[in-house]
Amino acid sequence: MEFNFRMKRMTLGIMLSLFFVFSFGIAFAADEPYGVDSANVENSERYDTSAISPKQVDALAGNVTELSLNATAVTKGWQGFYGNVTGEIILADASGNNFYDWNLTVPSGQVFASRSDAVTWATINCSNDTQVSQEETYLDQTSTDPDSVSNTFTLTSHPDFMVGSTNITGCYSTKAYDSSGGQGADDFWQILLSDGSDNTVYSTVIEDSAVSGFNNQPWHFELLVGEKGTDEATTPYYFYVQIE
Repeated sequence: MEFNFRMKRMTLGIMLSLFFVFSFGIAFAADEPYGVDSANVENSERYDTSAISPKQVDALAGNVTELSLNATAVTKGWQGFYGNVTGEIILADASGNNFYDWNLTVPSGQVFASRSDAVTWATINCSNDTQVSQEETYLDQTSTDPDSVSNTFTLTSHPDFMVGSTNITGCYSTKAYDSSGGQGADDFWQILLSDGSDNTVYSTVIEDSAVSGFNNQPWHFELLVGEKGTDEATTPYYFYVQIE
């Protein structure tokens, strides 16, 4: 009788130990980015070069005239996204019933966009030279184009961050413009990533407090993504977030 009681107590102890091991294992597992709950297009526009009137220069027989001309062309290789991030941290069951939740009034983390809806986050890392070249080929760019991938992502000094259990550091990067009309001191970082399966992932760090962006309005993020602009077809991008 005492032996059976002791065995039951040992069994219960083992079960409790396993429960805590698995519970804590789940609690401390590295989070990976996940799809956004919603992505609403609030506004979309482009610079209209047809609205620029030609400039008059008078010609006079016998003269030779030096001109300094300045013109603006719209890129055929890039799309810009910008906006704000809202959300919550939840404690819930598999059916989505909240045990508790915390609203994110000051979000932090990253926004990601990829042409793939099945990014392999376990193998995510910095895009290497081969992957940059592959992305340029997809976008119908050459490395010598002024707005090519390699001539856009020319920095490597972005803030470090974690994607799952991978530390993202020293990747090809750049900064989208803020209200100064240029790259700010440390805002709107753009980081070029790949999952090693030919999936390019464009990413940006969420600003903890909304920063005055390119159009003098406060935004949590600005995100630059590649777009094959040789035809009128759109390119679908899938958005992921990792918020804290």
